[in-house]
Amino acid sequence: MNTQKDKPKFYRQRLLLSLLHFIDAEITRTELHKHSFLFSEKTPMGYDFVPYQYGCYSFQLDKDLLDLSEQGFIEMIDTKIKLTIDNPITWLKTKDSNKLFDYPKEQKRLRRNELIKFVYEHYPYYAINSKITNICSSEVVQKIKQQQISLTNEEAIIYTLGYEGISLEAYINKLIKNDIKLLIDVRKNPFSRKFGFSYKALSNTLPKLSIDYVHIPELGIESSKRQDLNNQESYKKLFDEYKTTLPNREEALNEVLDLQKKYSRIALTCFEKSHRECHRHCVSDYLTTHHQTKTVHL
Repeated sequence: MNTQKDKPKFYRQRLLLSLLHFIDAEITRTELHKHSFLFSEKTPMGYDFVPYQYGCYSFQLDKDLLDLSEQGFIEMIDTKIKLTIDNPITWLKTKDSNKLFDYPKEQKRLRRNELIKFVYEHYPYYAINSKITNICSSEVVQKIKQQQISLTNEEAIIYTLGYEGISLEAYINKLIKNDIKLLIDVRKNPFSRKFGFSYKALSNTLPKLSIDYVHIPELGIESSKRQDLNNQESYKKLFDEYKTTLPNREEALNEVLDLQKKYSRIALTCFEKSHRECHRHCVSDYLTTHHQTKTVHL
């Protein structure tokens, strides 16, 4: 039992605990993911979701549950979650606590397969990787298959994207919705303080969503050279220097080309939101100029 007066650190965690309190039942982690998703469709909680093995799923939400359990706000016994504090709704802004009571009663009561089927029927995108579509009607299964087909594309493209300013889930959805089969990490050192974007996390997570991951450090830039990039001129100087080194990175560039031949639709990734502030655009420009590849910057 959590006896401390301190609130959870993040407001999204307070919303999550309040939703659990409002549902007023011991529910499973899978059920809480589904209810959080449905609630988030009308009232953003601070979580994004991906189409995972049992439907909509948030890696951040699951991590928060583990943290809240360690801090004593909840107990997780087997698959069930039990709230161990009295009324977390008092931690919310009035407008958010009011929105809890707008959560439809017919959704609030849903559990187990009925809850999953409701989500799959109304949001078929989140069922495209599900292992349990057999619980749905043939009409819903057909909607899911149509969603899968709509996301399929055979055109060979090299995409580029950065993860600055977006969640892991929003980032993954960009990969899925563009039918990207392989993510190529062109950071020199693939480590990040941002949740989900270190080498270990990406290499473990993406294959579970049918996206392979490769790190090619030879295409990276030393972090020391990225210091003091505070204006357009400093970026230009760095990238002009980097471009002169690309002919010496032919082995790594050929690896990218070989991987595109294998996967057809691949993405180069680094941190910066804008490709113009990241060396990944130098790599894609070089490949377009010398090997006529098609590039799309996400």
